[in-house]
Amino acid sequence: MKKTALLLCALAVFAAGCDTCDTCDPYGSPCYDDQAPAVPTGVRTITGDTYVIVEWDPVRVDDLEGYGIYRNTEPFGNYTRIGDVAWDEETSFFDDRLTNGMTYYYAVDAYDISGNESELSYETVDDTPRPEGIDLQWFTTAYDPDESAIAILPFQYSTIVITSYMNSIAQYYLTRDGQGVLRIVPLGENQLQDMGYTYGWDEISEAPEDGWSESPDGVEVIRYHTYVLRTVNGFYGKIRVLSEGPGWIMAHWAFQSQQWSTELAPRIRGR
Repeated sequence: MKKTALLLCALAVFAAGCDTCDTCDPYGSPCYDDQAPAVPTGVRTITGDTYVIVEWDPVRVDDLEGYGIYRNTEPFGNYTRIGDVAWDEETSFFDDRLTNGMTYYYAVDAYDISGNESELSYETVDDTPRPEGIDLQWFTTAYDPDESAIAILPFQYSTIVITSYMNSIAQYYLTRDGQGVLRIVPLGENQLQDMGYTYGWDEISEAPEDGWSESPDGVEVIRYHTYVLRTVNGFYGKIRVLSEGPGWIMAHWAFQSQQWSTELAPRIRGR
């Protein structure tokens, strides 16, 4: 009701004036609303497989009409408006059919019922969608040697590669050592790091700069631990162990299709 009253007030500025842009006074002088809403803040993104979810904090003004969502492939320059979200909807936007490995930059503005539009949000928020899945069943070398290794090869494949640990493309293999402990072992100069117990998939949002395992025996596999991978050819990925059996694990996986990009989950950077 309040929003409807404000709209009627804006449409009747000449017939029945307003003392202010928030209240109508039939005996006052006409009111012209030229005050733009506040600039949206808290813009953030969630990385997906060929999609990005853009979120932001609500703008609290009575005459808000909605939000405009903008995208660019560079941090500066002209942003293209790609959608709108109404004032009474969730403050999020699903941007799909994107290219994995390409970086996109996002901004959001707010506009009111009088057509006033705020500036674009001030944060520089970028995201690089990347492939992921929860279907990685990885076997040990003893249980199934033909499916005991994985490789991250974005130039050739859009999914993680399951192969033999004897294959030349293999980068990491799964084995059970002499004490019966499951271990992920890197091949060649590929590296990995156990990030410890994680409560959720996006808890590890960025690949670390250091702390990579130097052990030729790799790292122990522990349920709900997330492991970050760094391949010798400059690609980062992560797996989170969901369950394990006598000769296999099931894991949630993702890798970054953009070479040398360490982004593995949502990221916000201040302008």
